[in-house]
Amino acid sequence: MLRRRPHSRIGLVLGGGAARGWAHIGAIRALHDAGIKPDVVCGTSIGALVAAVYANGDLDWLEEWVSRLTWQTVVRLLDLRISGGLLGGRKVIQVFANQFNGREISELQMPFAAVATELDSGRETWLQDGSVVDAVRASIAIPGIFTPVWHNGVWLVDGGLSNPVPVSVARGMRADCVIAVDLNNDILNGRDFGGITAAAPALDPDAPPPGTLRKNGKPWPRWLAPADDVVSNDVRVAPEPSARVPSMLSSVAQSIDIMQVRITRSRLAGEPADILIQPRLGGMGIFDFHRAAPAIAEGRAAVEHMLPAIRARLGIE
Repeated sequence: MLRRRPHSRIGLVLGGGAARGWAHIGAIRALHDAGIKPDVVCGTSIGALVAAVYANGDLDWLEEWVSRLTWQTVVRLLDLRISGGLLGGRKVIQVFANQFNGREISELQMPFAAVATELDSGRETWLQDGSVVDAVRASIAIPGIFTPVWHNGVWLVDGGLSNPVPVSVARGMRADCVIAVDLNNDILNGRDFGGITAAAPALDPDAPPPGTLRKNGKPWPRWLAPADDVVSNDVRVAPEPSARVPSMLSSVAQSIDIMQVRITRSRLAGEPADILIQPRLGGMGIFDFHRAAPAIAEGRAAVEHMLPAIRARLGIE
């Protein structure tokens, strides 16, 4: 039988990383399979979304939903708008609003917190009460991509601007053992698949190739069309560097990646977790929401690799 030290209050920290966040599902599954269940959970951006779903007892629902996503489904969920941000986020957040059904954070099955950033001051904000949906929506508001959220007299944006892997929040929730999942460790080390199993499809087979037409006869917008990557054995391989000007979305995505990596490294250096899980997700882009299977598999693999260290830290026999 697995036993852990009675004084250990485990905090699970789920970092930001957009589509890479589906790896959190596999990480949580692996922890549960090993008999390790957190006492508190917190997250930033996509990590806040997965953490809220987990705290609501709906991880099975989330895994089933993300596993059905196709490239076309993702595009339909992204509502284009002009002001505030490229995407409104209304359609996708409505999916989760229906699932949470108006629930307050205090009504969740375990203590939960989401991190957002005040747009005017840059201060981080810990959202630990009020509407679950409002907290998650604020935490995922990537500047320039999703519209900011007006909350208690201030505009809030993505928590990744201030605290991408919020170890400090778990400590503030009185966790004396913090397990953190950092999704951004290797995303600047090329665009290869890293540790993600190549057996899973890396590119949605239903996604239209670049240059093809939509059903209405018009071409796909350049910023939404799949990248001109080389596809070999179902694994996406980044094209050779060229002097071609990057697309708008590519530039934004890469800039966000750089920001996330730099801020994450700085914060973790000063506020280290007791156990740091770092899935190898260098082959996934921030909008690859339709590639849940390989992300989930890599999240599970990363935790399984760290299980000896986790057991030692918790004193599990």
